[in-house]
Amino acid sequence: MRINNKGVLLFTACLLLEVLFPCILTAENVEHENILKIQYGGAWRQDQYLSPTLYDGMMVGLGNEWWQPFSQDSRLGKAGKLDHWQHVGCMDLLFDWTYNPTRSNVLYAVGVNVGWGAHYTWQWQQQGVQVLLGPYLDWSNTVKYHVRNVNKPISLDASLQAMAMAGVSYAFHGKNTSYRLRYLVWANLIGVDFMPDYWQSYYELTEQVQGTVRCAGMWNHRTLRQELTLDMQFPHSTWRVGIAHEYDEYGEKNMMFSHEQVSAIVGTCFHYRLNPKHNFTIF
Repeated sequence: MRINNKGVLLFTACLLLEVLFPCILTAENVEHENILKIQYGGAWRQDQYLSPTLYDGMMVGLGNEWWQPFSQDSRLGKAGKLDHWQHVGCMDLLFDWTYNPTRSNVLYAVGVNVGWGAHYTWQWQQQGVQVLLGPYLDWSNTVKYHVRNVNKPISLDASLQAMAMAGVSYAFHGKNTSYRLRYLVWANLIGVDFMPDYWQSYYELTEQVQGTVRCAGMWNHRTLRQELTLDMQFPHSTWRVGIAHEYDEYGEKNMMFSHEQVSAIVGTCFHYRLNPKHNFTIF
């Protein structure tokens, strides 16, 4: 299937709405856990559409994620059917700058990742242990700019993937504090991605020369994400520290793309409840 750059923009907008729509459905008096975080670390990129060389550098990121149980007032939630089910959503804005081995060229990349998933939770409250497993829908879009490249300065990564999400957490108490150590991992199963046409120039994106949207899975697109975090709850605030790792590789024939990053995480956590019936007027 072929699609021009207008089609790519429409395709991207539709996927964004599809992913965000479940995240904005909230229910009254359901407790939400919200986490704001920043990331900083190392990044490695290879984009053979732009250059055959492996680039390395640094990255920064800003993200938000939210966890909440399904409302028991929903049609599926009656009679306690969703007692052990929760859903999670996230949105990350990432920026990285990487250099070739001789430091004579730089590659800038700006990416947006949006995801939503549902998971079943097994919990052993006395031991403070939880195990979760479920499906996850991930949409990602990255625009890359190759500074010293006249013929091919721009490249685009876009994908929508169904993933498997799993994790384990351990919570314990201290004096006037509590802590949660959690490990999460995501791996892709199947989806679609966008491939630039091999050896085409930058006109592919600026002058509507066609790229390719294809079916993607573990056989031609491999994505692995994992993070280890420690949440520390004090009397008046809750903080998060951790480390995250992401590896993404895809391609076909002689053109391959890969991206890897390892970053430190610092964030803050808070809980809240929504009341859709709340009226802002005071009379």
